[in-house]
Amino acid sequence: FLAESLLLSSFGGLLGVLAAYFGVRALVSFAPPDIPRLSDVSVNLPVLLFTAGLCAIVAIVLGVFIAVRATAGDVRSSLVEGGRGQASGLASQRLGRTIVALQFAVTLVLLVGAGLLGRSLLRVLSVDPGFRTEHIITMDLALPAALQEDLKVQRAQFIDELFTRLRRLPGIEDVGGTNTLPLKTGGTNGTYAVLNPQQLSPATRALMDRAAHGSLEKDPALMKELVGFLERLLHDREHTGDADYVVASEGYFRALGIPLRRGRLFDERDSFDAPHAALVSESLARTQWPGQDALGRTIEFGNMDGDIRLLTVVGVVGDVRERSMEHPPRPTIYVNYRQRPQATGRFSVVMRSSEDPGVILPEARKIVRALDPTVPPSFDTFTQVVAASLNTRRFTLVLVGLFGLAALLLAVVGLYGVMAYLVERRTREIGVRMALGASAASVLRLILNRAMSTALIGVTLGVAASFLLTRTMRSLLFEISAE
Repeated sequence: FLAESLLLSSFGGLLGVLAAYFGVRALVSFAPPDIPRLSDVSVNLPVLLFTAGLCAIVAIVLGVFIAVRATAGDVRSSLVEGGRGQASGLASQRLGRTIVALQFAVTLVLLVGAGLLGRSLLRVLSVDPGFRTEHIITMDLALPAALQEDLKVQRAQFIDELFTRLRRLPGIEDVGGTNTLPLKTGGTNGTYAVLNPQQLSPATRALMDRAAHGSLEKDPALMKELVGFLERLLHDREHTGDADYVVASEGYFRALGIPLRRGRLFDERDSFDAPHAALVSESLARTQWPGQDALGRTIEFGNMDGDIRLLTVVGVVGDVRERSMEHPPRPTIYVNYRQRPQATGRFSVVMRSSEDPGVILPEARKIVRALDPTVPPSFDTFTQVVAASLNTRRFTLVLVGLFGLAALLLAVVGLYGVMAYLVERRTREIGVRMALGASAASVLRLILNRAMSTALIGVTLGVAASFLLTRTMRSLLFEISAE
């Protein structure tokens, strides 16, 4: 028995290692790149040693168990029945059916989990992100820091010239840019303050104007006074809120189809020296000024980029799912790249095009190289960006689905083995029944009833376990319940 078990276990382990080697490589290539230590996942020597040890333990345990079961009964009655281990045949059948029922239970749990994940993915795909994804090409730029006044002006001029040249390309319908590309680069958030400029004292106004132009750096006392004022302002919870901070151009909203709800978008009036303008998202306007008009309101958001000049709300735009398709839109404040160019170190250009991306990308790369050969651009389409944002959820679905299918295959093979063993053991009984007039259909019903009862027990256990275990999947589900 030990020799037979070792032979079967070793052969099965060898096939398992081969399947694991190719399967792991396929899964790693399909897995999202942000999974920690993904490069360490492989079928290596520790895995092989673990597999060999597991095969040996399984073989020894099964061999000893079968040997003990086979020799536990009365040898004479076994010989009379004409088969080895016949005395313990009923107990072996019960044990086999129990194992198969448990296999079906585990299979059902895994398949239910895969079904819930599949429904969640479909729900995510049906969500309106608040922007257009078709025919959008993105170009990411890593630009040098621009903190001095002259560098800020140069940065705004560089982006203006880049937009102008890109708009001349054939097939380009609109061009814009942002420092926070939805679903890709992630946003920054902070505390903003809503205030009335009329309530500011002339001294405070003078301090803010001087600080905006960098003339307080050599006066520690005045700088301390201004910092104290801003701290008191931002700690006043009655007039503050939390929002994402996004630098954008007017073409950004048109290219992505983000709707304008009230007011206007950025335009040529919003120059570097003009009063600083801001757009706010619909959710922020609704939360901060319920039942009121957000246009003309004044916001202080200088803790995000160091520019403490006040922002005046000139428009309200639609909500956008910046972080992921699964999280609700966050309150967002948009500032103009011409007025706050110091926050454009990481800048993404979006182009809506009617042409094939293969035609646009080489020309866009040439334009960037002509303007600044030290800035290497990287390109994507927005459909690729959206698909990449769903990689983790898609990978989890595939992983659980594969485990569920493997468990189903094992359960079916186990049920077949148990039923084949049962039929082989009852060959004489079946012969006697047919000799006494039983039809083939009645014998088939006898066997199928036994198989169906085993499967039904497993399914019942699986349904009960599914209600308990799928509660742990709540964090993986989107707009559906595991109940």
